Amino acid sequence: MRLARRQALAGLGALALARPAWARSGPDLALYEAIRDEGLKRGQAMTYAAGLVDGVGSRLMGSPGMRRAYDWSLARLRELGLSDPRLEPIGPFGLSWRQIRAWARTTAPDGAPFVVQAAPWSVATNGVIEGDVIALPLATDEDLQRAQGKLAGKVVLLGPPPAPGADGRAVVRYTDEEVIRGDAAEAVRAYYRTVAERRVRQGREGLFKARRNAFLAAEGALAAVVSGGAHPGVMTVDGGELGGRPWLATERPAFPVLYLSGEGYARCWRQSQAGAVRLQMEIVTEEGDPAEPGYNVVAEIPGTDPRLKAQVVLAGAHLDSWAAGAGAADNGAGVAATLEAVRILRALNFTPRRTIRIVLYGGEEQGLYGSEAYARQRLGHIPRSTAPEQLALPVEGRRAKAGPLRKGLEYEDFSAAFNLDGGSGRIRGVFTGGNPVLAALYRDWIAPLKDLGVLAVYDGPHWPADQSTFTEIGLPGISFLQDPLDYDSRAHHTNLDTLERLSPGDLAQAATVLAIFLANSANAAERAPRQGLTG
Repeated sequence: MRLARRQALAGLGALALARPAWARSGPDLALYEAIRDEGLKRGQAMTYAAGLVDGVGSRLMGSPGMRRAYDWSLARLRELGLSDPRLEPIGPFGLSWRQIRAWARTTAPDGAPFVVQAAPWSVATNGVIEGDVIALPLATDEDLQRAQGKLAGKVVLLGPPPAPGADGRAVVRYTDEEVIRGDAAEAVRAYYRTVAERRVRQGREGLFKARRNAFLAAEGALAAVVSGGAHPGVMTVDGGELGGRPWLATERPAFPVLYLSGEGYARCWRQSQAGAVRLQMEIVTEEGDPAEPGYNVVAEIPGTDPRLKAQVVLAGAHLDSWAAGAGAADNGAGVAATLEAVRILRALNFTPRRTIRIVLYGGEEQGLYGSEAYARQRLGHIPRSTAPEQLALPVEGRRAKAGPLRKGLEYEDFSAAFNLDGGSGRIRGVFTGGNPVLAALYRDWIAPLKDLGVLAVYDGPHWPADQSTFTEIGLPGISFLQDPLDYDSRAHHTNLDTLERLSPGDLAQAATVLAIFLANSANAAERAPRQGLTG
């Protein structure tokens, strides 16, 4: 054992008497060592990741890929020997859809082919279509008024191309100093300082995008084209420019929508400003049930303590992805690390006092549907506003509260929910969501992990994700600060979110750390302390 680790472990004894009564047993250091040995020397996280990312592929909600992912996940949980692997319904999701083929090229002034992707849930073109490209600002109601009578039969570019991307670092790792000082968490804190203002603006923007979609349809636009972004070679495809809920057949645009690579889009815009441009395109899709059901994949390691086994420690990650890539960093990495954490515990014949429940959520990308359904069915629910500007928000779970918490049958027996959804970077810190007592406990838990780079506990919320579902109803929802790697520059919702985005060593560390947190939570003397409802 290295000297730094010996010193860290020895220092824990002096802290024991300062702990609250429920925490005085301290970390089980022999268990830590066994988990580290199994996870870092014999890890299988990349095997799980490759099976999901390359074997199943993209997992857009409602698609055949998502149905394959359900089957794949159930098979892995059965192999791990978990109790009762099953699909738990989250309700009718939306349109069953997949892209079969999409392409586009100019026919004037030249014959340039483009890298494209059909917008998720786009209507098909029903054959090859061709039309003049029109490039107009379409960002305000005044812009729409100026465009009246000009769009019939045209291929409409939805606004000017974004400015070229900044030359930042493609791959980012936090320094130890950035983690310890909290610099690495500053972007998250800045987000929450302006969240109320942002939600008002996003509500207005959502309502405008719905009006713009209706306007384009009424004007007879042939098709709409969206820029894939400003970074060379990276095409972001997530439906954000369209607003609303395009996975619902009644709300999606009535015209075909195509994403064009940033370079291709900028070229079409420039050429259209200079003279006539014609675009030829085709979108071929397969559509099925307009109310395709969605599911969470669920299984357990049953608790063994007669007094505590009804209490649940949850390990979660979202199974769905967007369509342009293969959902590797977002969030095949989280699924793989969660499965690997369970494999580690099973390999050690770990017997939890509390039940450890695995939940692989569906529908996270469209608004935390899976975790919201899990909480609503088991734990509790807060009624949400149905005001039009609230329904227009891009993430349904962030709507304003319209009533008090209605507790479910399992609320009092719930301990904590852990969520991994930050790519495959190693874990550097823990976010406890505004729970100082829990934060103090976790600082003890990470003390033996400093040599792995786990250096800080932040008592505040992380980026909104599935853990937010739990913190918003007063339960511990835990997320992790991870080294970003190229999550933001190349992976997030893009065509490049493939297995190459994953770092095997980092993913093994994340799974090992998660296994330690699950084991500690399952066998602690008391369930995780609570802090109350968040805003």
